[in-house]
Amino acid sequence: MLVHLGLPSSPIGAVAVTVGSFDGVHLGHADVIRRTVAAAATAGARPALITFEPHPRCVLDPANCPQSITTLQEKLALVESCGIEHAIVLRFDRELAALSPDEFVERLSAVMDVKRWVIGFDFAFGRERRGSAEWLRAHGHTVDVVPPFQVEGVDLHSRDVRRLITGGEVHEANRLLGREYAMAGPVEAGDRVGRRLGFPTANIGIEPNKLVPALGAYAGRARAPEGEFIAALSVGYRPTFGGTQLRVEAFLLDFEGDLYQQRLELRFVRYLHPDIRFPSPDDLVRQLKKDVEDTRRIVLR
Repeated sequence: MLVHLGLPSSPIGAVAVTVGSFDGVHLGHADVIRRTVAAAATAGARPALITFEPHPRCVLDPANCPQSITTLQEKLALVESCGIEHAIVLRFDRELAALSPDEFVERLSAVMDVKRWVIGFDFAFGRERRGSAEWLRAHGHTVDVVPPFQVEGVDLHSRDVRRLITGGEVHEANRLLGREYAMAGPVEAGDRVGRRLGFPTANIGIEPNKLVPALGAYAGRARAPEGEFIAALSVGYRPTFGGTQLRVEAFLLDFEGDLYQQRLELRFVRYLHPDIRFPSPDDLVRQLKKDVEDTRRIVLR
């Protein structure tokens, strides 16, 4: 997949294109992308996807800027796995928001020959959201409108996934994503409290604006350079030790080695319990042992 930061610097030829934020690349997004790939094959074109960074709401309504289910890097990897050949990342700012539908389409037409648009049922673009499927058709474009993707009779939206993750219901969020929710980052130096307790953990750096699950313990997995491991995950402040810094950390089961400064991907399978302040370190250790047992049982079943 070719990634274009901004409009392509030279024409990319005939495409079937879809446009949107695609935050989370959930099952509904995957459906739109699959249809785009199929439309491109029918039209003798290449499948292309246009997305925005940052999320448009962060510019148009900063007070309600959503945290990102997927970072840009994660989003691009996911859309590539769905078959997109050209990913175009447009910086969303006031200037882009002010373009009329005519101006937006004119800019695209200068660098691609859009054979077919594949868009969601609520798609709108251009200043004051004046552009729509009807507008595109009235201006001679071929448009496929994808109906709402439903899970158990309910339309799926990225906000539903965010709500579930921030509420700790990661197993339900995973159903809507079609995969396990993940966070990734470099392993940072910690205060080695876990090692002193017999449970050495790896703390990962949290990427800016990345959605963090509810505070608590989770059963999960970790992908390290050495392979994939079952992992007891924790999101919290280490209240037993008076911590004040939010940490996302993992105890990798059946792992020995040093992960410092290596990139680690953590995947959340199921919420176990809240972030608890224990009366003593011994009480914490007893809970950690139980968390490890529960994690192994949940992940392996």
